[in-house]
Amino acid sequence: MQASQRITSILGGGSDGWELFNKARAMMAAGTDVIELTIGEHDIRTAAPILQDMHRSALAGNTGYASIPGVPALRDAIAQRVTDRTGVPTTRDNVMITPGGQSALYASHFAVCDPGDRALFIDPFYATYPGTLRGVSAKPVRIEARADNAFQPRAADISAQARGAKSLLINSPNNPTGVVYTRQTLEGIAAVCQEHDLWLISDEVYDTQLRTGAHLIPRA
Repeated sequence: MQASQRITSILGGGSDGWELFNKARAMMAAGTDVIELTIGEHDIRTAAPILQDMHRSALAGNTGYASIPGVPALRDAIAQRVTDRTGVPTTRDNVMITPGGQSALYASHFAVCDPGDRALFIDPFYATYPGTLRGVSAKPVRIEARADNAFQPRAADISAQARGAKSLLINSPNNPTGVVYTRQTLEGIAAVCQEHDLWLISDEVYDTQLRTGAHLIPRA
């Protein structure tokens, strides 16, 4: 028996991108003092009051299946946060709860890409992006953001690869470069997406991790 082509093609003939992470964790387990700059995981544990509230909620009976989009009260709270932070009116109808950011990216591409569709993404990128796109049977297409342009992706470079593509995945603030896309960059991206009828999928998991300035969202 063989696994499906969707599974066997995820790596695209390369590695899974986790060698450095696995090596670092093995060194840490062996007692080596390692400063880990791989996955975006905090070096502090979940605060006790949060765990206590989760425990109380479970004891109160909140342990069954939730509605598919997520618990309405949670969606309302997230919608209000987005509205407050961005100024863009947002309701629960604009919010869907997923098990995590990676799951959200997979579900988003699964919703907009058919097998064989070209799916664009910006390079440098988080290690899982190409595998996520292959996982939905799309064809990953890299768009290079160059160091000589401060890793801001150029609209012309995106447009050159956009013909016949279905989606564009961006990530700002960016992992791994740390760059925050400017309004000019986002407006250029928006113009390309409108011209080529691309679904824009924006990974903003680090929207609060800014030392200076403000996080901008494409919806604004």
